[in-house]
Amino acid sequence: MLSLVGCDPPNSHYYDVLNKRSIVRRTVNSQRAKYASRKQSSLGVVVPCHNNSWQLHGVLKSLDYQTVKPEMVVAVDDNSNPSEEVRLRYLCRRFGAVYTKLPDPRKRPEEFGRRSHARNHGTEALDTDLILYLDGDMLLSPGYIHEIKHYHAALQRIYIRGQRYSISAAQQTKGMESCLAEIKSQHILRETLCSYVTPPPDFIGKKAYQAAYYDKWEWCASNNLSLRNEHVSDIGYWDENFVGWGEEDIDFSFRLFRLGLTPIHLVSGNAASYHLEHPVDHETNTLTLKTNGSYLMSKFPELAEYRREAYARHNVNIDDLLQD
Repeated sequence: MLSLVGCDPPNSHYYDVLNKRSIVRRTVNSQRAKYASRKQSSLGVVVPCHNNSWQLHGVLKSLDYQTVKPEMVVAVDDNSNPSEEVRLRYLCRRFGAVYTKLPDPRKRPEEFGRRSHARNHGTEALDTDLILYLDGDMLLSPGYIHEIKHYHAALQRIYIRGQRYSISAAQQTKGMESCLAEIKSQHILRETLCSYVTPPPDFIGKKAYQAAYYDKWEWCASNNLSLRNEHVSDIGYWDENFVGWGEEDIDFSFRLFRLGLTPIHLVSGNAASYHLEHPVDHETNTLTLKTNGSYLMSKFPELAEYRREAYARHNVNIDDLLQD
């Protein structure tokens, strides 16, 4: 180590130069940081709603917990009853989300749900670079928005789904705050969760980048799905001929795939989403699946073999739909 004993002290001019260089360096770095922050893609969230104020409270709170906040959240009310509408409006005011409402259903089938209409309505309210379509019963890990922004920046022409698990009714009896606290602290036991998509035993996922794996378009359900805003308009938005449950997301994903986009599955814990399990009207779902499936097959008959097994689980013979 050099000793400064006996050495003449540097002159004041030397210090002035160093200080000026330091100030310039800090200023440049500050400007670079500001420029980098401006270059980060903005993200908006679209959440379809129907009589789900309890679930929406959890959805909005899980978005409020995010380490990186979305620039905008739009909740689209699809024909909720008057008391639920009041609650939904209150929650949006409380959490700084935009509340908007679809017109009343024009015909009976639309009363079964208009997810495509709601997503299009929410999309029209956004001017963000990225859109996350999130179902109104889905909670997110605290790092979810940060994670998907990272991968949308790293990979081009993609659409992303995160891992999707289920929170049982038994867990929900502890209250929404308990569910959120366990998600936030990552204390939910893995055995209480159910993966939404189970790949075939012989399927070997191929890594695209870090925790991003190439996905199959037919697995990319819309419960948590993100992509660039421009690509939504490129394919003509969500098809509003689908009403009720089933197939609007398959149609959307297939059209993105045909556009040349690559479906991506994120397997990191930061990109996990959690479905609040609830009672399902299987009879109505099967009815709307037949109608929507028939319409999908009329658009893309080549998808029959991709959907045969899924339809069979609901006792629907896809060959009958092809003959309609």
